[in-house]
Parts: sequence; structure tokens; C-alpha cells
Amino acid sequence: MSIFVSVAAYRDPELVPTVLDCLAKADHPDELRIVVNWQHLGGEDVSALRADPRVTVLEFDARRSRGVCWARAQIQRSYVDSDWYLQVDSHTRFAPGWDTRLIAMAEQTGAAKPILSCYPPTYDPAVEFTGGGEPTLIFLSGWTHDGLPRFKHFRIPDWQEATAPVPARFVAAGFLFAPGSFVREVPYDERIYYQGEEINLATRAFTWGYDLFHPVEVLAWHYYIRENQLRHWMDHRAPGADYWYDLDRAGRRRVSTLLRYTMVGGFGAGPVRSMAEYREYAGIDFVRRTATAETLAGRLPARPEAPRAPVGSAPPTRAMRSTAGAPC
Repeated sequence: MSIFVSVAAYRDPELVPTVLDCLAKADHPDELRIVVNWQHLGGEDVSALRADPRVTVLEFDARRSRGVCWARAQIQRSYVDSDWYLQVDSHTRFAPGWDTRLIAMAEQTGAAKPILSCYPPTYDPAVEFTGGGEPTLIFLSGWTHDGLPRFKHFRIPDWQEATAPVPARFVAAGFLFAPGSFVREVPYDERIYYQGEEINLATRAFTWGYDLFHPVEVLAWHYYIRENQLRHWMDHRAPGADYWYDLDRAGRRRVSTLLRYTMVGGFGAGPVRSMAEYREYAGIDFVRRTATAETLAGRLPARPEAPRAPVGSAPPTRAMRSTAGAPC
């Protein structure tokens, strides 16, 4: 089965090793189409990727980059219909047979539109890679000053006894596996900079009828520390068109608006479930900045009811409609 793989990379020396490992560890590497957003200033050698027909490299001057959501949106513009969609960061390592195992897990959920997502265990390229780690769940750890949820992760209790992926409230943007329809139905909003990316994806996917799960096997590892490696905000410190702070502030305001007001279509909620249904399922109140005891404790949620059919046959318009008239 075909898998479209999205890899966003900002001046990252781990890009080439990540893509090569993705191909090497797949059971069916010829079923992969990997598209890389390579934001660079020159000097990095990606010839190994350019030489592989399974990999497409989208090249951008790092000085013109507008952040991670912008980068992922550019990749999705190159999407061709595939059975599955995998989104990872450019500093990832993979488990043997990750493709076969992810597809099998998705089928185990019994959901029509499952999403498997987590914060993977860590690896360090300076240390010999031996694998290991435990599967984790994502939980609400607090709120930002402007009311966006913060997330952390810890191991799934009794994961060794689990026979199928477990229900999740939230998703991680750095490891997300979904049916290929996800790209068409929940496309990336490039006006979000960084903060708010994951809750935006979770709410929109849920309201489009996707069910959220955490895998109960370790299928990837992520390089979190990345000391002395450049980030977008380090390069974009001067006020101007691409000043990171202005991009971040505008993106956060946009996410906050989308969470708090009734908007359907475009980059708002989907037509299958309501935002109220997501809030009830996740046990979270975006207006009051509160959550249920179960959500705060990181307890696994019950599976949601099967999504209903979308109302009407016409797809939502690209322009968002707001009953509250809120700016976005």
C-alpha cells in the first residue's frame, strides 16, 4: 500500500540520515513517496536524496522560510493520492518494518479513519543507536499565557498487555500516520507558525471524523535535544516580513480564534463532528482553560461514538464561515 511521507527540514544535518533510514527500514520502500521541504543556506549535501526517484526535494532559501506549518503546507501541495500519509520531522529514526506495522496497527483499531500519533522516544546521533524506549501517550500539561494548551508525554500504562492502539485525545505533529484522505480534508494552515500546530490538527481531524490513537509499539525515535543546532527563530530575529515573533503571534491568535468560535469549512472545523463533541471527548474547555480530572491525569479516554455522515453532499467552502463574526 502506498505511503506519502512528509519531511520538513530547516538547516538540519540529520535530514539525509533520516530519509535514508526511512527507506532502509521499510518493508516496502518502493511503495513510499517521500517529499522533503529543504530550507537551507547552502553547504549541505543532499545528493543522496536527489539521486533517489522515490524522493522529491523541494528547495527553499532558509531566509524566506515562514516556519514549520508553512513548510509542511508546501509539501502537501506536492501530494499525490496515496493510501496513507506519514508526517515526521527531519531528525527521526525508524523501527524495522515500520510501514507494515503501522498499517497493521491502523487496521487493528477498527476505525474507518484512524490516526496513529505520539511523541516517540529519543535518540542521539552522537551516541550508538540501540533502539529501546516505551510507547507514550500525550497529555495536557498546562496552558500558555494566551490560552493555548501545552502537552507532554509519559509511557502508556500496562502497554505490554495492550493488543491494539489505545484511544488518544491529542496528536503530535512530528509523528502522525493517517489515511491519505487526511491531506485533502485537514490540509496544513500555513498561517500558523509553531505554537498551536498540534491542537489545531487534533480538533480539525476529529471533526472530520478521524479517530485518534497512540501506537503501543515503538516505531520511531526523535532527536529532541539538538544542542547547537539552528532553529527558524534563531535566524529570523530582525523585525521585518519574516520576523519570527510576528509570525508566531499572528499564528497563535489564529489558533486561539479557531478553538473558541464556531467556524466550519476551510481551516475551521469539519462537517462530521462538532467542536463541542471534541471538547467533550477530550475533556477540555478552551474558553475557561480547564480540563477534567481524567484529562489532567493523562487517563486514556473512551473511544468516541462512530462519526455520523456529513450533513449535505456539498463539501465545505474554502472560506471559513463564522457565526460569531470573529476575526481569523
